[in-house]
Amino acid sequence: MVGMECPTLEIKDSGPLKVAEFDCHGCNFPSTLNEPRCRYCVISRLRTESEVDQVTLLNPVVRTYRSRDLSRLARTIAMAEQLALDRSLYGEKEGEGKCRKCVDARMSAVLEALDKIMANPHDLSPIDSSLVFARIKSSPECKKCSEENFFKLVDAIKATLKKFPLFKQLSSKNYDEIFAARSKPFFVEGLWNPPPKDARLIDSYDLSGGRGKVNIYEQRNNPVPFYELILPEFNLPADQLELLDSAFRVKIEEAPGHARFAYSTRAYSFAEEWYNALLHMLREKKKSTPASSIRRLAEMMASWLTYRLLEPFSHDDYITDIFVAAPPEIQPIYVEHERWGRLETGIYWTTPALLGLGETLASRLGTSFDEIRPQLDAEIPELGMRLFLSRYPAIWTRSVDIAVRKRRSKPWTQPLFLDRGTLTPLASSFLGNVLRIGSSAFVIGEMGTAKTSQVETYIPEIGPHNRIVAFQDTEELHIEDFVSHGYKLANVRVSDPEQLEKQVTAFLRGGSSYWLITEVRAAEAVRAALGAAARQGSQPVVASFHARSKTEMFDLIVHIMGLHQATFKYIDFIISTARFSTPRGTIRRIVEISEVLKEWKDEPRYSEMFVDDRRQDRLVSSKLLSGPRELIKRLDSRDLSKLDMKEVVKRVTFLPPERGGSQLIPALCKRLAIDEEDFLAAILTEAKMKSELLLLASKSGDPSYLELPFVSRAYNAYFYLLKQNAPNYSKVLEEWLSWLRKT
Repeated sequence: MVGMECPTLEIKDSGPLKVAEFDCHGCNFPSTLNEPRCRYCVISRLRTESEVDQVTLLNPVVRTYRSRDLSRLARTIAMAEQLALDRSLYGEKEGEGKCRKCVDARMSAVLEALDKIMANPHDLSPIDSSLVFARIKSSPECKKCSEENFFKLVDAIKATLKKFPLFKQLSSKNYDEIFAARSKPFFVEGLWNPPPKDARLIDSYDLSGGRGKVNIYEQRNNPVPFYELILPEFNLPADQLELLDSAFRVKIEEAPGHARFAYSTRAYSFAEEWYNALLHMLREKKKSTPASSIRRLAEMMASWLTYRLLEPFSHDDYITDIFVAAPPEIQPIYVEHERWGRLETGIYWTTPALLGLGETLASRLGTSFDEIRPQLDAEIPELGMRLFLSRYPAIWTRSVDIAVRKRRSKPWTQPLFLDRGTLTPLASSFLGNVLRIGSSAFVIGEMGTAKTSQVETYIPEIGPHNRIVAFQDTEELHIEDFVSHGYKLANVRVSDPEQLEKQVTAFLRGGSSYWLITEVRAAEAVRAALGAAARQGSQPVVASFHARSKTEMFDLIVHIMGLHQATFKYIDFIISTARFSTPRGTIRRIVEISEVLKEWKDEPRYSEMFVDDRRQDRLVSSKLLSGPRELIKRLDSRDLSKLDMKEVVKRVTFLPPERGGSQLIPALCKRLAIDEEDFLAAILTEAKMKSELLLLASKSGDPSYLELPFVSRAYNAYFYLLKQNAPNYSKVLEEWLSWLRKT
């Protein structure tokens, strides 16, 4: 191995870690420590460096060794070399030429043996071979010198090497395993760890757009499940990886003039076209990669260069939040999963990559992300993500902490929530009907209870015939999707709470409309939202509010924010949400739908229309209906297909106000000249319609029946028939079911 030319080495800082980075491009060996010549390259260079935390071998496939023991092994061999270079340990006598020659020969033999050991540290036989130089000396004086000096030196060198803690575990082909090797394509960021060996698979599903697959594992002795991303780029053929690597390393003198990297959409499209052109050009030299694969490879590179690790996560519609704690090199990424709650990914990002992401996002916003401005609030709307980045220079030098809020790639609908058990068809129909006749509702709950998603589901419930104005501080509602399906929706971005009040005042002149307000937090935003609710004759309001209960909501509004308690009366309904941890994972539920009564002085009074039955995990009607208990119990179920709603209306009525029932429904029916029995029939018929949608999706195994495109068609057909045939609700349902069977 002496004289062997090794790859270039650069020691880099990555957060608190020191990383030895070997550039192995141009090397004909496979860039793995399971190969003796690669072991020699790495260990021979590391033995002269200070200890490093990780070793990375750069090639189309990047291999990272995340164990400090590799550096310690090299330092152990360096200590053995120091012993070998100490001439006094050989018993050399000054002035005696023959001793000098003998020591030179023995030292050369030992150093040559150690040189071989750098390629095979598990094999110490070369050290034993060096004893041959001592045994060929026959004179008694040489024999005595060998026994007193050289043999002891060889034993000391072997003992030094054996002090390496993992020495007994090493074999010729297990270096990657012993030193925790992790492999990835060169363009993939971070360090990717597999699930623990004793983990048990508990869930598996595909990412959207054919992006890959997710496996979720239960970990032994760890209450946090493990989240594994399986991406197609990890299985790219070697020739395609080499082609991509060649394109990535093409040097250009200056950036092309049309590269507008300050704009996220332009950055992606430019990168895609750039790599598409490069790959086609390089492919002419080596045509093993099919031309049909070039565009796909270019798209893959563009995604990683533009969005980094966030892009594959954006394809998992079950993820609601992503957390990257500083320093990312020593703490894995965690995700909040709609079903399984907090999950550990096993993916470790890097500080340089996060700093680069923050600086790129800051440039798009025309600001900076540095020690002077250490926080950044930014959005990547094309991924449906909002990011908050924070630097911690006082704790972890040049490191970053990131929290990402992620929305679903497709709009939420009430049938999707019905399918998840969040509420029942009857409760959904009740909310849809009271909203359509002009009621206002606030959705409350803690973080992660799907409040904003609930607000979004009321857009199809309100319907395309009503104008809707959405006030949102971040891009959380799928405005373009709804508009493309015929909903009359205006999107008003609000950068601060005071601006919301001004926007509300301005839109008062816009005519009758429904107002959706997401995440009401500050006092100014509450004042604006409640002020809008006060004008509910023409501007019904649906808003989300961060509070754990009705009592806390009232305290926040009146006692903490200092608004007059009369403002609370302008809220008609409070929809309470919560989430629960179960053996099946995390579930999100509407746990109460309460009407805010109007006649009270100091403390608000409510009528609970629906309450949570935790034992059955179901939202059940409480003070909505009066009638046979068993019949009402059946109405609270998911499957209403066996119920004849015409007969049901004859047996149940709204619970009257004097018995604790709704005060608002009789008042609204009277004001709008609606017969209460007809209004109840409308609610029950719509509940059965939604139940039939659930049954269709369940029996067909096709969840697309619950997504916005089909839900919009089904709702449009239903409300058209309702307009044509009401109050003959039996005919409405009969003709709608006929339409459904034909789809």
